[in-house]
Amino acid sequence: MKEKRLYQNMESHVSESRMQKILQVSSERTRYLTVVLSNVFYTQNISAVVRSCDCFGIQDLYIIGNSPSTHVNKHVAQGAYNWVDIHRNTFKPEEETLNELKKQGYRIVVTLPEPGASSLHDFDIEKGKIAIVMGNEREGVSPVVKDMADEFLYIPMAGFSQSLNISVSTAVILSELTGKIRSSDLDWKLNEEDLGGLQYKWMKNSVKRGDRIEEEYLVRMDHPNDQGEDFLARK
Repeated sequence: MKEKRLYQNMESHVSESRMQKILQVSSERTRYLTVVLSNVFYTQNISAVVRSCDCFGIQDLYIIGNSPSTHVNKHVAQGAYNWVDIHRNTFKPEEETLNELKKQGYRIVVTLPEPGASSLHDFDIEKGKIAIVMGNEREGVSPVVKDMADEFLYIPMAGFSQSLNISVSTAVILSELTGKIRSSDLDWKLNEEDLGGLQYKWMKNSVKRGDRIEEEYLVRMDHPNDQGEDFLARK
């Protein structure tokens, strides 16, 4: 009940058009597919991947390894960091995050043209949730990450150049796989609890002083008579 009242109060501060956008976009969000950046060096690449995750409806992005900075360039990301959950896990070993994802049911899919790797166009989305791991701009993924891979994936190319920038590669992969997922019968959307929590977070991000509005309302919920009348009765 408390969560419902908080939701309704925050919703009252959001414009109707913004609320409709929040409902529309959140309905297309997924955690069936997630992205992991391993040892990515350039912040502009991290920022571009954040933006791609938002564009293709990916809710979670994990940053692992020895990235020199997990700072997001606001000019590159264009506000996408407000809508994507960025998990900055560079403070712990890479294998710890990957094991956590495996426990959540994710397949660790490393983007490397290894023997037996699946072509992006032929990749099977039906076998379970997918964590796409992108290596850094110089050496790719670490040996630890490679050893923990459940599968490998490559992007077919037909030119003299046989590699793409990491942010471009991520966008290509997400475009292909999210298209397949959305046209499938898979249960790829957020559950009701996650959806409500995400909508509430986005509402807070959409209004000025969202944290303060929440704080003041919580105080009034706990002390409804401090203002001389029951605050909740007025809502």
